[in-house]
Amino acid sequence: MADANSPISVEPVPEVLANSAGFLLNRATRIIREMNEHVLSVLQLSPRELGILRIIDSEGPLTQQALGKKHSVDRSTVVQIIDDLEQRQLVTRVANKVDRRSNLLYLTKRGQKTLSQAVRLIENQQKVFLEPIEDAEWELLRVCLIKLINAHRGGEPN
Repeated sequence: MADANSPISVEPVPEVLANSAGFLLNRATRIIREMNEHVLSVLQLSPRELGILRIIDSEGPLTQQALGKKHSVDRSTVVQIIDDLEQRQLVTRVANKVDRRSNLLYLTKRGQKTLSQAVRLIENQQKVFLEPIEDAEWELLRVCLIKLINAHRGGEPN
């Protein structure tokens, strides 16, 4: 069940769609996305921006091109997101000494603080989202979702 402060209204699953993987995954995705958007709004951060900050923090410094590839975001969208994050002083671009044609992305101190706050908010929101299921059920679901994603990440199912 959604957080009492959450603006999300969810209809029950129609019986006719109860065996539709696409419908169920889409509905669950929509619910958690809306919950995450709501909780991150206090930081004026989107889930996509949070994902980018997390990648830069864990794998950075890296180029915009590498970031886009890892996050499956096209080049122009990455530039726009990084421009916004840089304008808000969450990310900085530094000339790449190895390849002068590119810049390396770093989190600023403000970016690190915002990331820390956002991760806490998202972790708490995930607990709310997963509250209806047992820890063992979540672990099974998590493993199954990873298996499905990895099996189909090339585009066509095996």
